[in-house]
Amino acid sequence: MSEPGDDINDQSASDAASATVPETAADMSAPAGGAPEVHPAEFPEAARRTSGTRSSLERFADVRVDISVEIGRVTMNIGEMLQLGEGSVVELERELTEPVAVMAQGVRIASGEVVVINDRFAVRITEVADTSDGATMGGAA
Repeated sequence: MSEPGDDINDQSASDAASATVPETAADMSAPAGGAPEVHPAEFPEAARRTSGTRSSLERFADVRVDISVEIGRVTMNIGEMLQLGEGSVVELERELTEPVAVMAQGVRIASGEVVVINDRFAVRITEVADTSDGATMGGAA
């Protein structure tokens, strides 16, 4: 059983404990004398390999990439699309003489013309996309 004065002693003990606990993150990081010390991060210099290094692109030579050829696009509303069926013809927004877009993972990498080789479609590359400006080539067709 507790004595009448025990509640006061318990309250004083909890007040004393909470007074020593920092209440904010700023209080926790600051030394007792003032503002926290800030130092820049220091990293050791990375060693450069000079012997046996392949060019930066050669190391990706075995990575497989999906290549696709976009012959054209068309925009239609859903009602028109639902009316498509076997035998329907979809007219594309591309002239017959206009080059097709050669895409790698959805990025235009080249343009070319459609040719037929042994009863299969193929593309003769006529222009490789310029990446020297660092801009991303969109899927413009």
